[in-house]
Amino acid sequence: MPSETATGPSPVSIRLQGVWKHYRRGGEDIQAAADISLDLWAGSLTCILGPSGGGKSTLLHLIGGMDRPSDGSIIVNGRDVTKLKSDALSAYRRSEVGFVFQSFHLLPGRTAAENAELPLAMAGMERTRRRKRALDLLARVGLGDRADHRPNQLSGGQAQRVAVARALAADPAIILADEPTGNLDSQSGRDIMDLLQRIAHEDGRTVVVVTHNEEFIPFADRVVRIRDGRVQSDERRALDGEGRASAAVGGAEPPAAPPRSVRFGTLAGMAVKAVRRRLGRATLTGLGIAIGVAATVLLMGVGNGLESGVVKGLTTFGPLTSITVSPQRVSGTSSPFAPNTVSGPTKPITPAALRSLAALPGARAAYASASFFANLQLGSVSALSELVDLPPGSLSGVAGIRPTLMYGAWPKPGEILLSSASAKGLLGGAKPNVKRLVGKQISVGLQGMSGGVLGGGTGFATPSHPIPVRRLRVSGIVSGSQLDYLPYTTSLQWVQKINGPGSVHYPAATVIAQNISDVSGLAKRIGREGYGTATVEQILSSITKGFAAVEAGLGVIGGIALVVAGLMISVIMSMSVLERRREIGILRAVGARRRDIARLFLTEVAVIGLAGGVVGLGIGWGAGAVINALVRRSSGAAQGIFHLPSWLVVLALSFGIAVSLLAGWIPAARAARLNPVDALHTE
Repeated sequence: MPSETATGPSPVSIRLQGVWKHYRRGGEDIQAAADISLDLWAGSLTCILGPSGGGKSTLLHLIGGMDRPSDGSIIVNGRDVTKLKSDALSAYRRSEVGFVFQSFHLLPGRTAAENAELPLAMAGMERTRRRKRALDLLARVGLGDRADHRPNQLSGGQAQRVAVARALAADPAIILADEPTGNLDSQSGRDIMDLLQRIAHEDGRTVVVVTHNEEFIPFADRVVRIRDGRVQSDERRALDGEGRASAAVGGAEPPAAPPRSVRFGTLAGMAVKAVRRRLGRATLTGLGIAIGVAATVLLMGVGNGLESGVVKGLTTFGPLTSITVSPQRVSGTSSPFAPNTVSGPTKPITPAALRSLAALPGARAAYASASFFANLQLGSVSALSELVDLPPGSLSGVAGIRPTLMYGAWPKPGEILLSSASAKGLLGGAKPNVKRLVGKQISVGLQGMSGGVLGGGTGFATPSHPIPVRRLRVSGIVSGSQLDYLPYTTSLQWVQKINGPGSVHYPAATVIAQNISDVSGLAKRIGREGYGTATVEQILSSITKGFAAVEAGLGVIGGIALVVAGLMISVIMSMSVLERRREIGILRAVGARRRDIARLFLTEVAVIGLAGGVVGLGIGWGAGAVINALVRRSSGAAQGIFHLPSWLVVLALSFGIAVSLLAGWIPAARAARLNPVDALHTE
């Protein structure tokens, strides 16, 4: 008879009413359960006996929520579990049912304690609490000294005891054991049956054991025989003194109600361990992401570096409030990537014109500007130079109007301000000390003048008569510019010498607006006066758009590599799902939801994607550093052409993870949709 308490018989724990289960295998209809009706009691051990293929395991899976009946109902503690949706059914398995399987189904890469705590991990319990619970349960089943052993370090009987501890982890009311002694020797089998019997009688749990071994009938309170999916007999037994264990087993404190879903940290830990177990495959997968990220970083970094260099060079022509005025109208793209053309009559820029331009609404000041081409010489070393005039001293307070002074002072008449590039060219050597040039005399041979890069189509003007070489003192060194500078008064004198006797015409002028907001309107007013205009703001905007297109194109090339890597990930993860079906089945049996399985696989690919992204970032940065070193060595430039901004770092890592997630989505979804029973019994 079922065990009784002081108040009477134990209550019905599970009630099966008219349960049917049939499915198709090929063209054949298989009937695994036929109109089964049973009541199972709490505090009792029920053995279900019958031949292989008779429907015993199917009945166990139906009770445990691993499968759904074709018809009928299964009432567990007053609730019809056959009507539960997927997540609710997972919660039922996680909290109310513990499974013990013939093949143990322990995760091979985990210790006994980690396997025992698996249901609590799926339930979201924090690590310290679930580890204590697992250790208590291992001590209860006699494996307190084997907590850190892996399954391959345990005997069959010990492995099955770990499985029993795992089944008890969430303190379920129901323990379902499917051929728990099938892979054990006779003595180990009797020990496991004795343990299950004590769990039923001492804990008051409903224990159902499926077996074909008649030897274990003495351990049962009830024996149900099944053949061809039907109940053949139902025997309720009274145990003798040998069958019922008299010695109590040390209990384990039931766990407090944990959260309902697995923690992300737990999933991340599981994902990292899964990646480490398949490190070779993960390395190959991550290598594809690394190559794609490296290509993206390198190509976009070169594009960004080129853009930064051009933009930085343009800012040496004046602040954003400056407007360059030329004698003729300029049409074209206002971009260094395409030539400008001039049209219309020439309107000379004279001292009177400068005063007129300075008086326009929105203008702060106007001054003449010119670009001189000269030959610099120090001893036997010579270098070509482009010299421009510094603005008048009255405008020195305008932000960005002067270059950055590195050494020395601003030039006076008879002095010159050199760029660090010109200074290095004159000194020569691998790492010249440019500061040594400050105060030295150099020879300057004037060749001609123009309106400069932004000065439109003024052309190149040569002196009307030879101008003797001048000796100028180096007043200082500037950084961040390829230009050399003259005092404004010196520039005006040189313009006059090149023009010759008579009226003075300047090759270009610079108008400074009151504010950035005044630039556009002021440029239009100057245009209506018959002059050509160009603004730094316009050209910067044009360059930014041009380089955005270039960087996008380079990014597409890197993106193609990432897409190829993504396809590789998808194929490899699909293979992984096929290989890990049993692991998926175990996780589903201990209560993992479909979304938990999907999140686990997605977390794995995200870990691979992040690792690949970091490696790719390092490869791309290293290749860029080599390119910069080669550029500096071959050209003597202070800066290379590769630049890695922080936004590109974030973008590269994000792309690596995003491509991995997208590629892993279909395999993860396929893993989540696997039927728990089919997955669990995959060989």
